[in-house]
Amino acid sequence: MAKHSLLLRNSLLLAGGIVLTLAVLIASETGNLRLREGYTEAIRSQQLQSDLGALAAELVNAEAGQRGYLLTGKDSYLDPYYKALPHITELMGRIRQHYAEDPEGLRLFGETSQFVTRKLSEMALTLVYGKRDVDVALDMIRTDFGKQTMESARRGLEHLQVRESGTVTHNLEAAEHDLQLSRYGIGLLTAINILLLVTVGLGHQRRMTMAEAARTQLEEESARLDRKVRARTRQLSALAAHLQRVTEDEKTRLARELHDELGAILTAIKLDLHWVKMRVQATHPEARDKITRVMQHADQAIQIKRRLIEDLRPTVLLNLGLREAIVQLVEDVGARNQWETQLELPESLPQLRDNAAIAMYRIVQESLNNASKYAEATKVYVGLACTEQQLTLTVRDNGRGMPPDFDVSTTAGHHGLLGMEQRVLALGGTMHVDSSPEHGVSIRTEVPLTTTVLAPPEAAAEV
Repeated sequence: MAKHSLLLRNSLLLAGGIVLTLAVLIASETGNLRLREGYTEAIRSQQLQSDLGALAAELVNAEAGQRGYLLTGKDSYLDPYYKALPHITELMGRIRQHYAEDPEGLRLFGETSQFVTRKLSEMALTLVYGKRDVDVALDMIRTDFGKQTMESARRGLEHLQVRESGTVTHNLEAAEHDLQLSRYGIGLLTAINILLLVTVGLGHQRRMTMAEAARTQLEEESARLDRKVRARTRQLSALAAHLQRVTEDEKTRLARELHDELGAILTAIKLDLHWVKMRVQATHPEARDKITRVMQHADQAIQIKRRLIEDLRPTVLLNLGLREAIVQLVEDVGARNQWETQLELPESLPQLRDNAAIAMYRIVQESLNNASKYAEATKVYVGLACTEQQLTLTVRDNGRGMPPDFDVSTTAGHHGLLGMEQRVLALGGTMHVDSSPEHGVSIRTEVPLTTTVLAPPEAAAEV
């Protein structure tokens, strides 16, 4: 009986040991399977992080090639751009395939890929314009539209990397839990699994360190290129301002020659025709009529000459100042277009330098020309406000406005607005264009009253 009980107990212990061993082995194998799946997911997430980082790096390379080409005009600078395009397409396809079974990740990557595609389109568009007119392409870059798109794409990729990093962390935590459970069953397997975990962790850390170093290097390179672009932008702005000054000086010279030379010739012609008319009006009536018509043509030529001179260099601006010149310009254009005009101007303005006064006058002139050509407006408002710090000019119409997707920096055929903005920038000011369909256009310029804008006290006293 005792032997039978001992045998039974040993059998039960053996069976229990076998069951316990099998349970431990099953638990260990299940843990190993879960651990293997977790590590696979971690490696996939790490590869995805690497692809996301590579995509951001290729975008930076493409942008560097684009900017280098626009700055130098050399086709060799486009090599990084053309090399990056197929890599970007390949990486985006691979990342999208990674997220095929992850709807949330696929949605986030879809939003980010829109910014990537938009940035690629913007770079392609600037290169197209750059091969035609590099100034237009650089003006497109100066709007910071491309920078904002790049920042949005970078933030989206960083968000996905953080998300994948969280996935890696979660998987590693689950693996640690399985290791803890397996450790109580099989010490050797636990030691091996811990060794594997440490190995993977160290490898991940090394890769993260290398990725961080590469990212830091890319950021430094991007910052260097950005500084270079900003410096070149300042040079181009200075060149544009110089060209505008040269243009205005040439207009002044041409207006003076038209007034002095052509005006004297037309006046002499008219006087001679009047003398001839007095001599032949009694004896040759037909010749008198012909001479009368010729005198009328001479009067028309004189009027055309005066209009050309006013367009080239308004005499009212030179003789009476900016306020009176704006009043006359608005009245003339308003009468010609049958507008209802509203003027809000101060009684007196500080004396401005010639280049500042002509710049403000040209901005009003160009704004009214745009309203006349495109706006189909019936009412126009021109306001000028002056404080001790700045001069604010506002031109507003009630026309059909601009389309919702209108962009001053990327829309061809609107060089007038770009020229206005360049004039304001040359004076150290800013220009804001507000518009919506069927609600007109409002152009607001703010110019600080610095020494480059205000006339010297000696010049103001002479005036």
